[in-house]
Amino acid sequence: MALLKPTTKRLDIPGEPDQWVVIRRVADCELPVYHELVGPRALRTQALVQLFVAAIVSWSYPEAPTFDVIAGVPNKDGVREGGLDAATATWLHAQILALSRGDAAAELFPSASPSSAT
Repeated sequence: MALLKPTTKRLDIPGEPDQWVVIRRVADCELPVYHELVGPRALRTQALVQLFVAAIVSWSYPEAPTFDVIAGVPNKDGVREGGLDAATATWLHAQILALSRGDAAAELFPSASPSSAT
């Protein structure tokens, strides 16, 4: 009998007391591929935010985890404002990879406070 990896995981968001996120394991076909992560910034952002939307089951923030909430809302110049900060996004990406691939990706980005990484 094979043991199956958990399909969801609840995580406390580092550096944000009482904030949490529940992520789900995503299929390999839902993970961004290398060329999506090394292309222009807008494409990298889109690939990662789509992954976050697919992987986040729920979180403690009042807004639903939609594309615009995660990436920020475009201002009049088309620049996105708000959204997840870079340190939290990096940490969350590592956690999703670790759960989905079962590898040690999360160890690359230890759960130190995201605010200390900025």
